[in-house]
Amino acid sequence: MHRFALGFGAMLCASAALAQDIPAGWSIDVKPKRAIMSFAPEAGGPRYLIVACLRDTDEIGIYSTGIAPPSGKPVVVLGLTNAGRKYSVRGDMGMDNLTNQPAFRYETNIDSRALGIFRSEFMPMLSGKGPLTVTVGDKSQQVPLTGVTEPLKKFSATCFGKS
Repeated sequence: MHRFALGFGAMLCASAALAQDIPAGWSIDVKPKRAIMSFAPEAGGPRYLIVACLRDTDEIGIYSTGIAPPSGKPVVVLGLTNAGRKYSVRGDMGMDNLTNQPAFRYETNIDSRALGIFRSEFMPMLSGKGPLTVTVGDKSQQVPLTGVTEPLKKFSATCFGKS
């Protein structure tokens, strides 16, 4: 089992430095050319979904903490479903140093073509009625989409805009 601070620097750059700084519900941390959006069911709790868009380094990351137990498998799938839509990525499991929870991690470099694909395939997952089902391995949690509108606007402006 390996430990990692979520994100290739993304989480290190986030303003939430301690687990107790994690707010309940949807939240967004925006810096120039960087946006990190997350959902936690309770303040200080695990973040069931974290999406990081780092335009300054052309990277995208999708993370999830507290859903699946630690896994020795080299590859784990995170799947999202909402209103008949499906999206999945393959990543690995470790431990989130911020919350000490088992954590899924998917990170990739992204060019403008891949960013367009991410926008057209991933973003609709967050704009449906909900709830969004986040599945890591064989464990799932429902994530309400209530309260996602404003963080999603800021995320989209930073990730897909000209910032």
